[in-house]
Amino acid sequence: MADKQLGYFGGKISPAQAYGVLAATVFLWAVGVVIVRAVHGKIPLVGLSYWRWTLASLVLFPFVRKELKEKSQAVRGGLKLLVWQGILIVGSGSLFYYALNFTMVINATLINATQPVVTVLLAWMLMEERLRGIQLLGVASALCGVGIMVSKGSWSVVASFDFNTGDLLVLLATVGYAVYAINIRRMPKNLGTFPALLVIMSAGSVFLLPFYIAETIYLKPFPFTLPSIGIAAILAVFLSILPIGMWNFANGVVGPNRAGVFVNLIPVYGALLAILFLGEKLYRYHVSGAALVCAGILLVVRQQQYRHKK
Repeated sequence: MADKQLGYFGGKISPAQAYGVLAATVFLWAVGVVIVRAVHGKIPLVGLSYWRWTLASLVLFPFVRKELKEKSQAVRGGLKLLVWQGILIVGSGSLFYYALNFTMVINATLINATQPVVTVLLAWMLMEERLRGIQLLGVASALCGVGIMVSKGSWSVVASFDFNTGDLLVLLATVGYAVYAINIRRMPKNLGTFPALLVIMSAGSVFLLPFYIAETIYLKPFPFTLPSIGIAAILAVFLSILPIGMWNFANGVVGPNRAGVFVNLIPVYGALLAILFLGEKLYRYHVSGAALVCAGILLVVRQQQYRHKK
């Protein structure tokens, strides 16, 4: 068995356990995409994103205040990177949300599936980190699986696919997510997961505030109703604090390249959620695509486990 490693944000976890954490994290993100798309006509999505991150910061603060004070020196030492990470994750998440005003979930998940490729490219450019051949094959397999599912296994769908404003915004958000993932290993190692996350989310909320104000003035204000606040709270706790903490922790163990491939599970989870809760039917392209995605992840995981056994 692979030896347990020290996670980037503290604590010990094996690579196999980290892969399970990543799979669960992506499931939560898929749920979030479905929720946001469902309410996009009723709630302005920049406002929803702002209150998502602001509420997340307010909820988390009482639990980490003491630790944050004790590790204030670590915060000051890594403050520049923490602020940059906040801009990346909050800015990218907000772009992704806003893009759902203009594009369907199927388009957004297709473009977002390029994150592993973008991460590999940026990691090679910025960190001189490369994937081995079998891992590259895994990435390719996973991307092919996503392509089959979102195109319904039809070349005519692929040929007629046109990028719109929403698609381009999702692509930009995907680049931001990739840079965020690469930077995780540079975070202060003596700063815990959630104190770091509080600083990141708070910085991101401050960055997003001018855009929220502009949306309120020129487009539509956020409705302070019980349903809207409830959705923002769910996004804040269960789709922000929890999954980002999980992602940061597991990413620090297996690295951004191998973690990034799990993003390809979003369309798989989306199909399953649609079948279970929306009454959609299971088609052969769902099964074929899911099989290729799972095969790709297994190739990446297997190679990483092999390296730890050596």
